[in-house]
Amino acid sequence: MQQKIVYTSGIETTEQANKMETILKEMIGVYDANVDLSNGHISVEFETPANLNSIEKEIYDSGFKVLY
Repeated sequence: MQQKIVYTSGIETTEQANKMETILKEMIGVYDANVDLSNGHISVEFETPANLNSIEKEIYDSGFKVLY
C-alpha cells in the first residue's frame, strides 16, 4: 500500500472537502483519503489498481487544481 500527498487548490469549504474525500474513497484501490483544508493537500492511501495519475485525474475532473 502507498500513501501520497497531493497538493491542490480550490478546495475551500468543509462541504467541498467531504465531497472530495467521498469521491476518492469510492475509487477501486483507494482505502483512505483525507483533505487538509489548512495546508491545501489531500493525503491518500491506495494500492493497485489505483495509481497517483488516476487519483490526480479524479481531483481535476471534480473541478479542483492539482498543484504538484
